[in-house]
Amino acid sequence: MRSNMIVDVDIQLTANQKKALKILLDHKHTRVGYGWWAGGGKTFLWTIRVWLMCVTYPWVRYAFCRDTIRNLKRTTVVSLEKFYGIYNIPEKYRWKLNEQKSMIEFENWSVILLLEWCYYPSDPLYNRFGSLELTGAFIEESPECPLDWINILATRVWRMKNEKYWILGKVLETFNPNPWHVYERYYLGKGWDKSIFIESLVTSNKFIDKWYIENLENADDKIKNRLLYWQWTFDDDVRMMFRAKDIHDLRSNKQIGWAYYIVCDVARFGVDTTRISLWKWNTRIRVRTYEKNKTTDIVTSILLIAEQYRVDRSNIIIDADGVWWWVVDWIDYSVWFVNNAKPIETWIKNNYANLKSQCAFELKRRVENHEIAIAWNHANKDKDFALLEQDMMNTYIDEKSIDGKTRIEPKEKVKERIWRSPDLLDTLIMRMLPYVKWYKDNLIDTYLDSIVREW
Repeated sequence: MRSNMIVDVDIQLTANQKKALKILLDHKHTRVGYGWWAGGGKTFLWTIRVWLMCVTYPWVRYAFCRDTIRNLKRTTVVSLEKFYGIYNIPEKYRWKLNEQKSMIEFENWSVILLLEWCYYPSDPLYNRFGSLELTGAFIEESPECPLDWINILATRVWRMKNEKYWILGKVLETFNPNPWHVYERYYLGKGWDKSIFIESLVTSNKFIDKWYIENLENADDKIKNRLLYWQWTFDDDVRMMFRAKDIHDLRSNKQIGWAYYIVCDVARFGVDTTRISLWKWNTRIRVRTYEKNKTTDIVTSILLIAEQYRVDRSNIIIDADGVWWWVVDWIDYSVWFVNNAKPIETWIKNNYANLKSQCAFELKRRVENHEIAIAWNHANKDKDFALLEQDMMNTYIDEKSIDGKTRIEPKEKVKERIWRSPDLLDTLIMRMLPYVKWYKDNLIDTYLDSIVREW
């Protein structure tokens, strides 16, 4: 492609990249999903697109977005530097990186902002981005990014020289096959009506290093099927606790039972979030989220919900790790849940490392058997389900246990992947405590009766 803009550069693109660039320049699509496979030229294409716009139009403002600015510098910024070297871009058309402001600056006053989307409990609505004015935006590895943030970012484009230059405000997302929101919005086509998905196979990139493809061909089947071919396969990792299909079925599973339960995962003063979930036996019907609340506020909320739904105090399960024991202490007859407590001995033989792992595997079994349901009816139910889905898809069995005991990976590992605490999943895990105790208190007698010799 020979640029007819201010810089005359003969840019060599693949057929898919040409198709994508045409869409990026049209006046129809405002959301573009580009990707699938490793080596498909996702990042390289968008850096070229943004560079062309910035050197052609003064004062435009684009954004490169990822989980951290550090990762942006390692990927997107490096791709831009490669582009300069490949096509010998003149010095006056190159950018300068302003480390202090985390932005790329051009001589014509156009800029590219480096934005990190990471979730802060103190800013759950991402209000820190409310004053942004952008011409367009690029989100790299968008499955890692909360859908809420993507939708907020989409409201910030169209605000910087778009009308003056007749530039359509677009948000481009790049990704490899992933079971989260990109699967629904792009692959299944359930997203914004002005969105479009462009697939890019690694073998369609004639500029790719042949050794790169050979390495993928020699990789294990899981990596090869996902990154080399066109298989959206997510459940082939034996370490994954939950399968995508089972998670999706949570909303349609059968609801049974009548007894109500309250489960509370406690936090305080902005350290993670406090989640209070209401259950009608196997079905979670509501969840309330609290930020920076006093312990007395949490206790009052639990008691009010218990009064409204006539929840027995013994059916109230509260996180009692660390200093949060006093919430339990203020609600008589409520049940403590200590993550690292010893697992409950039952007639079913196990070798769990702690109570949380035991309850997590009980949840896994019941989710697989479609015995758990989600029927939230609160205002943010779709957002909360998306967060729960992300929690569950990022929870793995710990295979590096030095003591040989069965456990799930520590919460810190999940936090590294999703940049927040998996509180919604934690309340599901805690709800399994009565089921585990039921094994002990009821099934043991049933088991003994079944094997006793009749005299």
